[in-house]
Amino acid sequence: MPTAKGSFHRESANRFIAVFVVDGIQVSYSATVSPSMQPFTSNNATLTYDDVDDLTSTRGYEGRIGTDDFKLTIKNGPTIEGQLNVPGISPAATVNGSGAWESN
Repeated sequence: MPTAKGSFHRESANRFIAVFVVDGIQVSYSATVSPSMQPFTSNNATLTYDDVDDLTSTRGYEGRIGTDDFKLTIKNGPTIEGQLNVPGISPAATVNGSGAWESN
């Protein structure tokens, strides 16, 4: 399965964005998050996917963020996971929401 490296961070208490470079094109997944989260960032995020066509449209997800790492599974198969930058967050939270893929 192809992978891409990127970043992942909270934009607001109820939103995050993950940004990757896939085949030379910047791809982002901007999503709502429930429950509300404290600030976090990761410069060490990995996107794993089957096909670039999986990185389109609006897709729901579920997963876990914290205390030191995170893993989100998008409903159609891709995963976003990695290590949170220090200091991480506490406590860890099981999260879900919906986000849109965009290519730039």
